Amino acid sequence: MVRIAVYGKGGIGKSTMSSNLTAALSDNDYKVLQIGCDPKHDSTRLLLGGEVKSTILDYMKDTPPGERRLDDVVSEGYKGCLCAEAGGPEPGVGCAGRGIISSFDLLRDLGGDSIMRDVTLYDVLGDVVCGGFAVPLRNEYAEIIYIVSSGEFMSIYAANNILKGICNYDPDRVGGIIFNSRGDPEEDNRIRKFSDAVGIPIVASFERSELFMTAEENGKTIVEMYPDSKIAEKFRDLARKVMEQKKYHSNYLGERELEQCILGRSVFKKNTEKKHIKLTVDDNPKRKYASRNVLNDEPYGGCAFSGANSTCASIKGLAVILHSPLSCAQFTFQTVSGTYSRYGRCHKPVEAFSDPSVFTTRMGDSDMIFGGTEKLKEMLDMCIRRGHDKICVVTSCPSGIIGDDVKSTVTAFEKDNPSARIALIETDGNLNGDFMQGVIDAAIGVCETFSEDCEKTDTVNLIGTKSLALNCLTATEAVIQLLDRLGVKVNCLFPAGDSIESVAKIRSAKLNVMTNPDLFTIQISTYLDERFGIPFSPVPVRPGIRGTLSWMEYVADVFNKQKELELLREEIRKEYESQISQYKKVLEGKRFCILSATRDIDWVLEATESVGMERVRTVVVDRTDYCNDMNVTNEFPNISFVKSIDIATERKKIEDMKPDLVISTVPIGVNAPQISIPLVQNPGPYTGVDFIRRVAAILLSSKKEGWRKDVL
Repeated sequence: MVRIAVYGKGGIGKSTMSSNLTAALSDNDYKVLQIGCDPKHDSTRLLLGGEVKSTILDYMKDTPPGERRLDDVVSEGYKGCLCAEAGGPEPGVGCAGRGIISSFDLLRDLGGDSIMRDVTLYDVLGDVVCGGFAVPLRNEYAEIIYIVSSGEFMSIYAANNILKGICNYDPDRVGGIIFNSRGDPEEDNRIRKFSDAVGIPIVASFERSELFMTAEENGKTIVEMYPDSKIAEKFRDLARKVMEQKKYHSNYLGERELEQCILGRSVFKKNTEKKHIKLTVDDNPKRKYASRNVLNDEPYGGCAFSGANSTCASIKGLAVILHSPLSCAQFTFQTVSGTYSRYGRCHKPVEAFSDPSVFTTRMGDSDMIFGGTEKLKEMLDMCIRRGHDKICVVTSCPSGIIGDDVKSTVTAFEKDNPSARIALIETDGNLNGDFMQGVIDAAIGVCETFSEDCEKTDTVNLIGTKSLALNCLTATEAVIQLLDRLGVKVNCLFPAGDSIESVAKIRSAKLNVMTNPDLFTIQISTYLDERFGIPFSPVPVRPGIRGTLSWMEYVADVFNKQKELELLREEIRKEYESQISQYKKVLEGKRFCILSATRDIDWVLEATESVGMERVRTVVVDRTDYCNDMNVTNEFPNISFVKSIDIATERKKIEDMKPDLVISTVPIGVNAPQISIPLVQNPGPYTGVDFIRRVAAILLSSKKEGWRKDVL
């Protein structure tokens, strides 16, 4: 069987050439299957008496998989030739290239490969040889490629691009150039210069003729309507050459070489000196608030799609539509629902995670081709029917890749449904960043859509609240209790863990308090300051006596709560001394080493100093992918900051010191008891006390196992 592909610029006449070639082959008793690979889906019209058949993609869209039949998508035409049209989406939506792939897959699945024929001819749009439209170039489909071109520059430009695309596969498969003249007297000269330059012959030349138009008006090929014409004879001659299968190597010209060859322009630039021009740019670029991974061009830890959902789903009263395939939605949904299951064992869970209002558009292969906005409209309608008028739409990779016009869909829906307010978070999976970028984008999108201009109150917002850390609400409640003792009320937890009603009045707060010393908290705080004029405390919430009192001092100054702070300071110190003093007797003089992947260890040093432990070595791996993003200052001396370490070398140094205890972020396998430093600490003045309690339990535990001797 001979398998050929005919490529050419849109509107250049490749379908006319293909249909007449199929007719000529059919006249010679060859069984031909012609497959049109163009959204215009008129490739086989002249072989079917002018009738335009339903396309494979339309058939896939309308027919359930179990009811599909091969004879529904393959028609019989002129002298028994077989015809099929891949089709494509409406202009401006979906991905036509993906449609070509899906069409070929369906033909194969329905048994198209077993159809008895002598020739398979693929008629392919060749303006852009993207992955989908390049499918016929692959060896399992076309073994020889013909290029239809006129002598116009843009047509030759497209032909040159097609040759470049062929070189990405097997370059020794070009059958030749089919010259279809538009009637310009210079065309013949241009196409021949191009043919000579790339070393590929013109295998057939067709002059402009009224016969083409007359035959097409009658729904026929020239071969059928004017079999004795010179043009019909040329097609029969082309058919003979096609069956000879003579192939040439694919060569192509660089753009400047092409211009010189066809248009006679000089290859060399007249002035190579770079000219500086003044451009007017936006002072506020779109991606102003970037995550650490995006900012530092580091490997992504998760996708923005999942990060945005984890934030939006944690806000009570907000419905979330994931514009994504079901598998993507399931994955990100399990992130929040699984966290809720883990919470329940020992921590208070995020309330919204108990029954999150999360829905998915279930994008499938058909939506990748035709676009998924109709499904999004249906899901928005469903949310309104269920009483959800505050909605967040989060986009996934497929939506971003095909360029789904989600923004216009959301805008039109809001216009038709005035009561609905919709935040559009165009994360496009991981196309727009990592997990934390999704959190930042969701925070900004939700705030822009749902926050309202409110009268200022003597309250604070807690910024940087998390939703997935197991101690996220425990940590937040500790901060709320301290502020309450200071006489300051909390207005909103943001971006995670509060209600949409609280988010609506986020602008009423007098101050934003950062709950973490990380970049995502800094970026959201900066956004709220720059966008709505809500200042933020430069001192983040930190654990330990010093850490707690430092951020509380700033809050007290803002709200004139100095007297309350002094009373609270005294209470905290007395309670701290009362709790930690009971461990001094057993831990005093114990020697320890620290190996930390976070700068924020003052609370550990504070607690160990309080009980008289002896610190013999302290190393902090100061890296952006491990450490806190803020330049947290350390009040204690003798701390070594390094960019990287060799674990084996560090282990040897520690073992030589023979410490009683090793405090480390990760297990390092030393011959000494080891306790971990949590990367996400519980804030508050007594965090160090809890840590020392763990240290005492480890050092006072029996060094010999004895459970085998236990008796019931």
